[in-house]
Amino acid sequence: FMAKQTVDLPVYWLKPHLVAKALEAGYDAVAWIDTDAVFHDLERRIESLLETGEAMVGAGDNPFWRSPLNTGVFFVQGPAGLALMRRWSALFAKTGWRRTETSWICDDEWAGTSFEQGAFVEHLLDDALAAGEARLVDWRVLQTPFPVEGAFTLHFAGEFKRNLPAYLDLITD
Repeated sequence: FMAKQTVDLPVYWLKPHLVAKALEAGYDAVAWIDTDAVFHDLERRIESLLETGEAMVGAGDNPFWRSPLNTGVFFVQGPAGLALMRRWSALFAKTGWRRTETSWICDDEWAGTSFEQGAFVEHLLDDALAAGEARLVDWRVLQTPFPVEGAFTLHFAGEFKRNLPAYLDLITD
């Protein structure tokens, strides 16, 4: 869906950029799911999360962490979603980041404002929630690392990553 182009951003900051590109290409809605997350409730349609028309639906971290939004799993839709992704992408500031020959390195706090998640929380979340542009669902819907009732996705972030192989074994037997 994307024309080849060179984008030199830290991998974290590719998230809003790629979601914006998908919306620009004409997709009505885009689901972002990190590589350490899985769709769990395969009977539930993604549209069920976007039924109230907001530009973005996400969830806070599981209680192990404290961020009001974890950008490992989120859903975006429509022109308002595209506008939000563009505002988010524009927050990338190279301060805190340095480019090596093979990668980007950040010396700032993990998930702080130099990272895409912290920047969204610091600069966009409150206004987006107040304007009805974004909606947060219970963390157990999108961010739980355990297959609990109501979970649409499971996110095996951080220490919970070691549980992913056992979960995959469970669902493939």
